Amino acid sequence: MQETYEDQIFIDGLEYCNWNRELLENAHKGGLTAIHVTLVYWENTEESFIKIQEWNKLIHDNHDIIMHAKNSSQILDAKKKNKIAIIYGFQNSAPIANDIFLVEKFFKEGLRFMQLTYNNQTPLGGGCFESTDAGISRFGRAVIEEMNRLGMVVDLSHAGKQTCLDAIKFSKKPVAISHANPSFFHSSMRNIDDEVLKNLSNKNGFIGLSLYPYHLKNFGDCKVEDFCEMIKQLINLIGENNIGIGSDLCLNWPDEVVMWMRNGNWTKKTDYGESKDKNVSWPKQPDWYSQPSDLKKLFHSMINNGIKEEQAIKIAGSNWFHFMQNHF
Repeated sequence: MQETYEDQIFIDGLEYCNWNRELLENAHKGGLTAIHVTLVYWENTEESFIKIQEWNKLIHDNHDIIMHAKNSSQILDAKKKNKIAIIYGFQNSAPIANDIFLVEKFFKEGLRFMQLTYNNQTPLGGGCFESTDAGISRFGRAVIEEMNRLGMVVDLSHAGKQTCLDAIKFSKKPVAISHANPSFFHSSMRNIDDEVLKNLSNKNGFIGLSLYPYHLKNFGDCKVEDFCEMIKQLINLIGENNIGIGSDLCLNWPDEVVMWMRNGNWTKKTDYGESKDKNVSWPKQPDWYSQPSDLKKLFHSMINNGIKEEQAIKIAGSNWFHFMQNHF
């Protein structure tokens, strides 16, 4: 039986916003079912536990419209209660340092996604900005095994190619690239080539398509028609069941934060990431995707641009839900 739009699941597989009531209400009114939110980038162990407590408080203070989801049944429970399910994620493995026992400790606090790397080499594997990627380390294999055991999603966003291929191979559960685009759409250090995409889909892995300007054709001037054409090409390459949206929206932050994301404390020099003009400000979002509620607009744009309705329903959220359901 065809789902009605009211029954439909809308999931954004990655956002890093400085959340306040206004943004949460925007997402809620926009009909989002669940959001995988970034808690940390470069934070150490202690700082990361503090971030979790800060998020717990944010959820408590806005409990009328959001709730913390630690398993997939709570995502459905949130929908029934007309709330958004918030799913915790780390965009780096820095919080676990070299201590595998911390994976379970963070899991018990609700962590359900963790990236192995953030652009740079980590004890687990190679980042996409490194000139050489040796792939997954011994420690990385052990952490992947532990994440599989617990039901934590291995996220390969920001990882290098060999690290992606190794993780796809070693993981007993499907892995995710929560926010990136195919390289055939836009040549970016963060985007994913066909070989990785095919290996990913062959093991039921997942890619969340990004709306971050540096991942887009023509950056902030990207047209929704071009984005939808990319989706159609990707469906032809890997099928319709392994694709969702991971918008990578980064809203309500001062410009200093984008520079902190690029630099952390690992360098005394200034790293500009993929900004070719050494821009120290947040890049301009496409006008058709500039707020959390725009996911529903993108759903309708997909249908209006030649993507089948049943495929658009999957990409807008139900694919993400079924992927998460296999993990937690």
